[in-house]
Amino acid sequence: MAASSTSMAWMVLDYHRSLRSFVPHKAKQSVVSSVMYFLWNLLLISPRVAVLALFCSVMRSLLLLHFLFLWLAFLFWARTQRTHFMESQSGEWLYRGTVGLIWYFSWFNVSEGGTRGRSFIYHVFMTTDCTLLLSTWWQYRDQETSQLYAPVLLLVLPLLYTCGLLLKSVYYCCFHPKLWRPRPLEQRPRPLDLPDSELSVWELCAQDRSSVQPLVNRRMKALAHTFYSSKRV
Repeated sequence: MAASSTSMAWMVLDYHRSLRSFVPHKAKQSVVSSVMYFLWNLLLISPRVAVLALFCSVMRSLLLLHFLFLWLAFLFWARTQRTHFMESQSGEWLYRGTVGLIWYFSWFNVSEGGTRGRSFIYHVFMTTDCTLLLSTWWQYRDQETSQLYAPVLLLVLPLLYTCGLLLKSVYYCCFHPKLWRPRPLEQRPRPLDLPDSELSVWELCAQDRSSVQPLVNRRMKALAHTFYSSKRV
């Protein structure tokens, strides 16, 4: 479980950094920012994986049903966000199905619009789901064989997830790459954008367009701009 959680958190970080390479005007992540990004993803993914494993230990036959139920819910949510990533309708449904699979463990934005509201809804939903899974395991566990570690897990797993949410907030408030990008002298002060938001039009006009390299991969370009969307809802 530790290896799986670490691998997923690392892939999320690598994915995030790769998307930034497709948006030239985005500030690149520093080492400290990358470490913080990896840590809060690890603290959110690890309890999720552990809770699923505990639930599987007492109700193995229901784990698949649980996955299908959540995957269908996430698939419907992706559909309501009107994604336009693939060229064909069948390809788009395949993309939405993949998004639902990723959302089973971790969140990322797939359509234009404010990310904070969607992220909040997602984490509330996942917190509720993990609480139900952990409660089910506690109710049906083998009390004799689990008496040494059960109370520890019941305390540590929610604490880790809470720390992950707090560290995510700290990251966006203090370590997000946009906070460390030097502002042009002519740039007017303005409120902080949503996490991973697009630069506004007047900021783009101030950029030296001659230094921007053309983007080749159309889908990665579209995905990057969607991931860093700034439209407010």
